[in-house]
Amino acid sequence: MTLLEQIALANGLQLSFYDASRHLAGDRWLVELRCEVLCPVTDQLTVRQPAESDPELRAAILERLGDELRLQVLRTRNFIDQGERTQVLEQLLASFKAHMLDYFAKPTFPARLYQDSWRRLRRECLNELNRRRQAAETEDDQGPTDFSALFRD
Repeated sequence: MTLLEQIALANGLQLSFYDASRHLAGDRWLVELRCEVLCPVTDQLTVRQPAESDPELRAAILERLGDELRLQVLRTRNFIDQGERTQVLEQLLASFKAHMLDYFAKPTFPARLYQDSWRRLRRECLNELNRRRQAAETEDDQGPTDFSALFRD
């Protein structure tokens, strides 16, 4: 992966563009532009988050959240001639800048990214905690109850 360009956005985030193209067969390429935004998790973002009633769930979410949020957007064109590879990559980059740059530069983008990440991680962690709790309950179970006394011949 080759770094093509980095842009410092007005909201303080860093947007990076990478060429992640790879050779397919003969003179054909999979042209892939990878755009990556890194958003540090700051107190300004976390202060708006509603309190979580389950402390175990909150700890699991914060552990997965980490110190920074990473959002990747891929733009791909398949089976491109080797001679057109550079031109197609430049078109993908220009198109991304024309249509998506303003979205990433909005002042509300970091907070919305944090809230979306929190909701997604909350759902994942809640499912995992429920699975662990159910597994613990089934381990405590002594097996099926003997109902043979109910079935007399």
